[in-house]
Amino acid sequence: MDRHMFLAVPVPEKLQSNIQRYAEKVIPILPLKKWTSEGDFHITLNFLGATTDETARVLADKLDGNLIDFQPFELELSSVGVFGNPKTPRVCWVGIEPSDQLDQLYKRTSESCASVGFETSSRPYRPHITIGKRWGGQHEKVTEPLPEPDELNGLTWQVDEVILYEIHPQRKQKYVAYERFKLGEDQ
Repeated sequence: MDRHMFLAVPVPEKLQSNIQRYAEKVIPILPLKKWTSEGDFHITLNFLGATTDETARVLADKLDGNLIDFQPFELELSSVGVFGNPKTPRVCWVGIEPSDQLDQLYKRTSESCASVGFETSSRPYRPHITIGKRWGGQHEKVTEPLPEPDELNGLTWQVDEVILYEIHPQRKQKYVAYERFKLGEDQ
């Protein structure tokens, strides 16, 4: 049976609640169809789609080797915004301060994915944390600006792992860790 999977940097629990508080301020402003549940916030590295257990194991072996010497690093939340037309956005997100280490991590995981046969994105990597998606407004358009993200300003965390997530669309917690890859450690 195929599983739908993706690779991501997890957001620690201590920041999940801050992001959720911010999302609750945005929900009345943006009529989006899907809001990310607290506990599911993450930064996607690579979307894999339908994946067999065998392919997931081969990818895990590649990642073990490719991430062994990748050292943990710090990320900082930076801004909020939307993708798509600001009046009818597709996605509302929390941004990350630019990070060379995150860009390098993305390149490494992309190389691992490609070596196992997954297609990698040709679009520029734009790391973010999705808080809501899929425009649900019928005829209305957004007229208010997004609230200031006071509860997010200056929040940082140490990235010390990458997770291969399995997607369970019918559950409240949609993303379940299938495999964890510690950075800078011999697996």
